[in-house]
Amino acid sequence: MPKLITAGLGLLLALPACDTQDAGAGAPQATQTTAAAPQQTAAAAATTQASGLTDDAVVASWDGGNVTYGDLKNQIGSHLIQMEVEYLTNRYQTESQAADQLLTQKLIEAEAEKRGISPDDLVKAEVEDKTEPPTEDEIQEIYQAMQRQLRGRPLEEVRGPITQQALQRKQQQRFSEWVAQLKEATGAKVTVPFPDLPRLDVSVDDDPMIGNKDAPVTIVQFAEYQCPYCGRANDTMERILKDYDGKVRMVFRDFPLSFHDRAIPAAIAANCADKQGKYWEMHDRLMSNQRALTDSDLESYAKDAGLDLAAWNECRQDPAIAAEINADMEAGAALGVSGTPAFFVNGIMLSGALPYDMFAQIIDKELGEG
Repeated sequence: MPKLITAGLGLLLALPACDTQDAGAGAPQATQTTAAAPQQTAAAAATTQASGLTDDAVVASWDGGNVTYGDLKNQIGSHLIQMEVEYLTNRYQTESQAADQLLTQKLIEAEAEKRGISPDDLVKAEVEDKTEPPTEDEIQEIYQAMQRQLRGRPLEEVRGPITQQALQRKQQQRFSEWVAQLKEATGAKVTVPFPDLPRLDVSVDDDPMIGNKDAPVTIVQFAEYQCPYCGRANDTMERILKDYDGKVRMVFRDFPLSFHDRAIPAAIAANCADKQGKYWEMHDRLMSNQRALTDSDLESYAKDAGLDLAAWNECRQDPAIAAEINADMEAGAALGVSGTPAFFVNGIMLSGALPYDMFAQIIDKELGEG
């Protein structure tokens, strides 16, 4: 099998997220008050029973009492759901990638047989022979991107491997374009079915919402303003709202992590902007400036958003705002959220700054288009 075909085979779905474990922290807190133990009722109801046990089955006992499987689900139901979603999505991603790899191999073999040459010779003719050598600008681009790894070594010292990497990048791009042409010409497609994922009953509370309020798909996002993965996910959400205009609404719920010292002040700033009908104006500024969240920065963003600064500053001292943020965190914890960003697409939990295609597959299925 040509080496370009096998590149990337077996990759698993990455789940980049800011997590409480990143800093060895415990459960994140929005105030100094410890959040109450989460109620797992919705999670327990949605948890599949892979073990085949019924809710009244005894899983632990002692003289005078026992613990049932229902008790167990009430305790860790949301965690089990998160594990199941991650397993099913990882499996789907792996199967889809493998199916695409095998499809590509079969298409190349069929095309090679039609031309009377070997698959390797076909790839050489269509990819290697049709790829122009890298330009000096392309070499410089890779060299600049690798400055940290190269530790100041001059370009002339590493020109050989840098040039080879630039060539391989161009060959991979040419390979992808050529395979896309083969697929289009033959009507080829991957049809691995997207799995049915467990879902939870997730409240939108009275939190800020963007999009059509009557949209058939609701995405509830638990996130914060100092987590870089939330910033990355924000770009994905903007694209989804644009591409699915009228079909999707997004609700933002606060989940500031304890080891991000400016996450709570930023959340308060956004919620106080909401009191003046300018939540999303502040939200966008905070997401775009995650490394600049000092009090003076926040005040600057409030001015840019056209807020009444006196009312906004007064709001920031209101304990009710911190209480609202804490309530969001308790709700997220009860659903199994332990890091940011976390999403619930019509109740289907997705963790991390996942690629656009993952959301699109679920949304399309919810819309009956997948």
